[in-house]
Amino acid sequence: MVFYPYLGFLLGASVLSLRYNRSGRSTGNRLHLRFAKDLVDTVLFKKSVPTFLALIPGLSLVFVTAQVLQSTEAISVDLVGYGFILLLIAVVLLYTYRFTFRLGDILEGYEELLKGDSRSAGRLGEIEEYQEQNRGSHLMAGRYGIIGLALASFLIVSSTAVTTNPLNWTDISTVFELVVAPDVLVRIVQFVAFALGVTGLGILFFFFAWQGGKKGMDEEYSHFVRGIGLRLSVISFLAQPALILLEITLLPGVSLSGSVYFFTGTSLAMLFLAAHFVYAYGRDPLPRHLGSAFYSLLVASTLLGVGDQVAIHNGTKMHAAVLAYRHDQTLEAIKSSLGIAPAALTGEDIYNGRCSACHLFDQKKVGPAYKDVIPKYAGKRAQLVAFVLNPAKIDPAFPPMPNQGLRPAEADSIVTYLLGKIAQTGAKAATTIQGKPQQK
Repeated sequence: MVFYPYLGFLLGASVLSLRYNRSGRSTGNRLHLRFAKDLVDTVLFKKSVPTFLALIPGLSLVFVTAQVLQSTEAISVDLVGYGFILLLIAVVLLYTYRFTFRLGDILEGYEELLKGDSRSAGRLGEIEEYQEQNRGSHLMAGRYGIIGLALASFLIVSSTAVTTNPLNWTDISTVFELVVAPDVLVRIVQFVAFALGVTGLGILFFFFAWQGGKKGMDEEYSHFVRGIGLRLSVISFLAQPALILLEITLLPGVSLSGSVYFFTGTSLAMLFLAAHFVYAYGRDPLPRHLGSAFYSLLVASTLLGVGDQVAIHNGTKMHAAVLAYRHDQTLEAIKSSLGIAPAALTGEDIYNGRCSACHLFDQKKVGPAYKDVIPKYAGKRAQLVAFVLNPAKIDPAFPPMPNQGLRPAEADSIVTYLLGKIAQTGAKAATTIQGKPQQK
């Protein structure tokens, strides 16, 4: 809810700050230099801001991803882990960029002061030399900070895309495969569009609405800043709806549900509302329009984040059942080693009590015959146990199987019974065929 909006704002504001910083220095445009400084001061005005809005959520994302995708082949954990390291480095570099920006202003003022004193010619030369070194360090810190932040954003957003789509867990194993995957690319472009919007609205909100706006802005500077904020916001609002819909279209059916569509649709409505308030501000520049637009965008971002979490929950449901099964097996092994042996129903008891109401071994009933479906899980015992624990609709010819509320040990028992029964049936059939006389 807070990580992606701030990450997008930090990336967009840093890129704009360095761009106008360079153009201001090369052309001597004080308007550009002032905007570059005000922008980096806004997005990094306290050290606690990136700490609580970027670093702590980013670290939490690393642990959550590692927990959800443990024992899978997905590269999501590596992506988000390296992304967090780059994010940490980038934040340090951008704070260096901000500090040297302020230091440059101090040195420039001191330099102007010494120019009026003929006795300080030697000291003035030292100040100019140090000013040049500071300017080089300043621009280098900004450049590498933005590169690190862009790479961190790419890795973290890609990690979410891989996690949301279970097909990517095995299909994507390298960075090259990552950059050619359509769903990953669409999500990255959507994040860029979102970063443009949150940057544009952030500029408008914090420069003109937050706590009465920035002080001391003349008409020329206000017009310049307002134009940048409005242009970025309009571009974002035009691009995001199509990208969000395309992103949903590329998700596999296993990750989708009614909740995903609900949160996505509601977020699109909030984006439309935010765009409406931006349009109202363009016609009548009142601070309340900016506040409404900015908070509507944050609500839209929150809804998109919740939708992603629901999609991840749907996509990892089967794997979560496998993990639960393995955990239960380990727990029962520990109990057995301690002499604790809880009574449990046999697989045959469970079949007779629950499964036989809908399934038979040799013919269709409410569900398909076991002889037609169980052989498909040959060598895939864990997947069959996971399906019994969390059944999903697979064959459109039959109704969805309801969840029986079995414990992992009970699911394992019924799977053992079914596999054994199918094996016995196959052995009898083979014996019968071998016992028949050969016809010429």
